[in-house]
Amino acid sequence: MYRARGIGGRWRAALVTAALGGGLLLAAVGCGSASEPATGGTGGGTVPTATATIAPPTAPPTTSPETAAPTGTPTKPVTRTPSRPATPATKPPAGYDPARDFTDLVPQTPGLTLDRPVNGVRHGELVVTIRNNGPFPVARLIFTVELPASMSADGGDWAGCDQLRSRQDGFPAGSKCDKGALGAGESRVYRLGVKSPSAEDNNDSTISRWLVDAWSAGPQGEMYRDTAPEDNRRIFRVTRS
Repeated sequence: MYRARGIGGRWRAALVTAALGGGLLLAAVGCGSASEPATGGTGGGTVPTATATIAPPTAPPTTSPETAAPTGTPTKPVTRTPSRPATPATKPPAGYDPARDFTDLVPQTPGLTLDRPVNGVRHGELVVTIRNNGPFPVARLIFTVELPASMSADGGDWAGCDQLRSRQDGFPAGSKCDKGALGAGESRVYRLGVKSPSAEDNNDSTISRWLVDAWSAGPQGEMYRDTAPEDNRRIFRVTRS
């Protein structure tokens, strides 16, 4: 009886041992079939990967106003023409009556500034504005210009003027201009180009005055009466840059 109990105990031990061995074998098989961790992970589990989303294509950028192609008819560049006297708005008076015809001419000028020398020559522009403040038109607007003796005309509104030059040693260069009719209340602007050798910079007369003097005349040279003759002359300065 004791022998049979001993044998049964050995069978039970063997069964337990077999059961434990089978469990270990199953565990080993289960471990071998487990998924391996994803490449690049630092832990023992799998690394979740995010699902990439594809953004919808964006519309191409519109052309900026600065680079946009021109539309419509292209405009031509503005061409500026040199200043010239305006066409008289009134005709010269038919006759001249010294008892009736009088006027008031007023010249204005900011003076003359000569630029720096270029190849030994200075250039500048004398701007003269003359207004008829009188009640009647004049048949002939006349004015004279006096400048340093070294100066000569250099383009601009010199039409109707005689040569700008000195007529006598020690005297300034002068020119007389006859500009035709000027209506009552009208103004004219004349741009008179001049030039002078830079070697003559220090040779201006010390006693001469640079001026513009305006008056008016009839068809045959008759002189109009001026109601304010004191403002018919303007003395100005000549400066060199």
